[in-house]
Formats: sequence, structure tokens, C-alpha cells
Amino acid sequence: MGEVQATGAVEEYKFRDCGNRGRHMSSGKSFASNVVRLQPGRGRGHASVDETVLTQIIAAQSEIARAGLDPLKVVDLITRHSQTMTGSTGAVVEMVEGDELLYWSASGSIAAHRGFRIPSEGSISGLCLRTGQVLQCDDSEHDPRVNIEACRRVGLRSAILVPLLYEQRTVGVLKVVSDQPYAYTRRDAATLEMFGTFIGATLHHTLEHARTLAEAAAAAAGEQEARERHDAQCASLRALIDTGAISPVFQPIFELDSGRIVGYEGLSRFPEQPAAPDGGWFAAADTLGLCEELELACIETIVAVAHRLPADAYLSVNVSPSTLLREELEALLARFPGERVVVEITEHSQVADYATLAERVQALRTRGWRFAIDDAGAGYASLRHVLRLSPDIVKLDISITRDIDQRLQHRQLAAAIVSFARETGTALVAEGIETAAERDTLTALGVRYGQGFLLSRPAPI
Repeated sequence: MGEVQATGAVEEYKFRDCGNRGRHMSSGKSFASNVVRLQPGRGRGHASVDETVLTQIIAAQSEIARAGLDPLKVVDLITRHSQTMTGSTGAVVEMVEGDELLYWSASGSIAAHRGFRIPSEGSISGLCLRTGQVLQCDDSEHDPRVNIEACRRVGLRSAILVPLLYEQRTVGVLKVVSDQPYAYTRRDAATLEMFGTFIGATLHHTLEHARTLAEAAAAAAGEQEARERHDAQCASLRALIDTGAISPVFQPIFELDSGRIVGYEGLSRFPEQPAAPDGGWFAAADTLGLCEELELACIETIVAVAHRLPADAYLSVNVSPSTLLREELEALLARFPGERVVVEITEHSQVADYATLAERVQALRTRGWRFAIDDAGAGYASLRHVLRLSPDIVKLDISITRDIDQRLQHRQLAAAIVSFARETGTALVAEGIETAAERDTLTALGVRYGQGFLLSRPAPI
């Protein structure tokens, strides 16, 4: 489920993105080739990531999820797992502060340097940040891209650097280091980039949550003002729910090969007035404790007009795990043929009791409902939802779809999910397709279904 501002833009509802070991390289060698561009190959330097490494990454992701939204715990786990998976002597997450990069979290040999700052200009970390490319330094003593004094101070002789991306924006740099030259293979770089693909969105959400908490703490001095604002937002939100001001829109889901429409995702459009709070109405509802009420109200408006959809197309609605347990949801969706209902379980909410949720899913399947996991690969919960709930459909997150024709690691991750879907008999839908090159690449990888602005924008029916 999503919300669309009056301009028509849809805000989808999500409860809340090298070389092999070799000879010594002389200082006169060009380092243009040390931008890591992973190519298919064989042997020790092969850049592909096998099932064992993917399992390690999923295990690391699960542990990071259990850390909750404490930013220090999350980044400490990121550095520790990065160091372990690549056999490094140390690892660091670097964050931008003005014209400098701050060692925000560090492990292993460089743990003592937490808080260390290096200029962004004239450093390989700054280059990674600016270019958004995976970089590898085989020997800092002979690499003109590095800040040699900083490298010597922290004991860095070789390194791999991965930009942490969220929706095409670099939010930090993940760097693993060794005190030995030529310590890394292309496989190490592939492993770290895949890990970075998983955790970019997680780190972003954690930092956003930390900022939200900081803002709340700062606002404590104006407690009365905060209460008045809370009451006003509650009144505005309840007015939206009670007056029926929320309008449904539908985005088609296509079979990519044939161009045939197989289903529609129901989204929601809100009026210009009252103006939406920062972050949108769903974020406000989450804060106010009204998320389930808003979600049910949106689903009610969607179902009310869903009979206008083609009879051979299914209806897909987004539902948080907590709302899925509500009896009102079952009553609402009972108005639509059960064999045409797909419930997308959103991924940004933690689930305390998977046994109860799985039991509910199985009970609702007797109505003919199918279940999808939204945003697969985007953050901490999606893969766990897939493993615990055995969905009929998995939706590939836009952070993987975006630029998939240009990013090998995105294609490798998508191929792994395609393989999983094929072996388990799960349908795969790619979200956020915006270019023909993305669509063609996804089709070539075996993704059968997709949606996005390239294919069709959300619209009323």
C-alpha cells in the first residue's frame, strides 16, 4: 500500500538502499584498473559469490536485525562481520562530516582508531564516496590514490572499499583492511560488495531512526508544544480516515515477456489539505499508533472499487504483520474473490512471534489468498519473512532493480533470488522498473513479472 501526494507521485507504503594476489606493483603503474569491475571467470580469483558466502551474509543480516535500531550496535556488527567474511585484520565504517571522513565504527587492528578523521579530498575513501564505485588498494605504499600518512598511521597496507548506497545516494563507506600487501582477491571484493548491497538500506534506516530519536529528545523541552502537535496530527489523520478523503489508485503488474497485465497493486492517494507531515501520512500514523487503522481504511477504499479490475487480474494489497492479525482485514478482503487476492507482507516491521504469523497465513490461504513478501533484499526482515512464511510471490526491491543493467553485483544478487524462486516454485516480481535496459536485464535473468513507471504509473480505475 502506498500514499500519493497531489502531484501524483506514489509513496509506496513500507512500514517503517581488484585484482588477484600477484606480483609487487611498481609505483609507475596506472591504477585505473583498480576500480573493481567484476567479470565472470574461473579459478581462485573468480568473483562470483557462492551459496556458503550468501548464507554467511544472510546470517550476518539476521544478527544485525536483532540489534534493533541502535546505530552503534548496528555499525559494530557491520564492521565485525565484514572483517570476518573477508579474512581482514580490521574493518571500518566511515561517515561524512563536512570535508572529512570519520571512522565511526572500527574493529580488529584499527579498533583503536575509532574517531580518526581523514580529509575526503586526496584519499581513496573520498574517491569511493564521490564515484560510488568499489575500489581496491593492493599496496598503499605504491598507490597514488591513498593518503599515505593516514594509511601508515592505522596500519593499512591493502584494502577494499565499498560505497554504502541507499536509493542511489552514498550514505557511507565500508572498508576492510589488511596489514599485508596483496591480501585480497576478486572474490573478497564480490563478497564485500554483496554485503554492502544488503546493509546500505539497513544502515540508512538505522541512522534515520537515530536522528528521529535525537529530534524527539531535543523537543522534550517543548513538551506542551509536542502534545499539541501530536493531538493536531491525530485529529487530521482521523479526519482523513473518517471522511473518506483517501483515494485508491492501482499500478499494473506485467508479465515482462508478453506485456500482459496479470495483476494490480492497490495504492492510496491523499488530498493536498491537510498537508502531510514530514515523512508522509503512513510515517505519522506509525508514530501516532494509528498505523493499523490507516492501513485498514486504505484497503477499504481499494476493495470498494476493485470490482472494476479485469476479471483475469489479481488484486495485491500491502499489509503489515500486525494488521494481518486483525479480523477486520479478513472481513474487508472477503468482499473480493479470494482466488484473486494477494497480500503483500511489508518488510520493515520486526515480527516478535513468527509462529502466530505463520499460523495466520496458513489459515487465510484456505480462502484462496496468496501471499507475497515485499522488498526482498532491501533490509533486515525481508529474507527472514521469505524463509519463515513460504510465500507464493517474492517482490524484488527497487534498490536491486535500479541500474541492474549496469551493476554486476545487483545482477548476481537477483540471480541468486531467481534461483531460490525457481527451486521453491515461487513467483518473482521486480519492483521499480524505470528503463528498458533494466526490464531487458531482468527478463534475461529469468524474472518473469514486473512493475514500474516504465511500464505504467499508478492511476485510478
